[in-house]
Amino acid sequence: MIKGLSARIALSLAVLGAVAAGCTTGGTATPGPTTGTTSTEQTSKSTTSSSKPSDGGESLADLDPCAVLESVKSQLDLSNIEKVDEKECGAEVSTTAYFGLTKQPELAIADAVGDGKKTDVPIGSHKAKLVEAPAGKNSCLLTIEVAPTSRVDIIAVANASGAEACELATRVATAIEPKLPK
Repeated sequence: MIKGLSARIALSLAVLGAVAAGCTTGGTATPGPTTGTTSTEQTSKSTTSSSKPSDGGESLADLDPCAVLESVKSQLDLSNIEKVDEKECGAEVSTTAYFGLTKQPELAIADAVGDGKKTDVPIGSHKAKLVEAPAGKNSCLLTIEVAPTSRVDIIAVANASGAEACELATRVATAIEPKLPK
């Protein structure tokens, strides 16, 4: 059994999550409009716009990653399903492989990063991208497009190899795909 699964999942998936998200936690300063818009007009516009992304992001924002994993638990023989945070849930498949399922309501599959080989793959009716070894030789990221500006990430780690991690990510993606918003 993997000792300290919660700590191991949280640490590994936090690192992989930063890679999958393109290390966007720092943000980028965006200058205001250069036209004659006043700060009052800007405030008025920002308070009337929705905080949820469009094009399917709204339904993805309501997705519970742990509930999705619970629904495929027996199909994938999952154990130790644990909530990491509001967007992510981790699970163990064996004593040597684990993964995280993360909803990304504001990131497109094109935003997925990593130094490994990137391959476009279909998962059910959704477009997806497989990134081999995004954060180490035994890791794999499979990101599924829910809408042009939203995705779900499966980030897998396997003690044996990156190929095993990618096979796990693909199995998980195939199992959860019917439960994703269309």
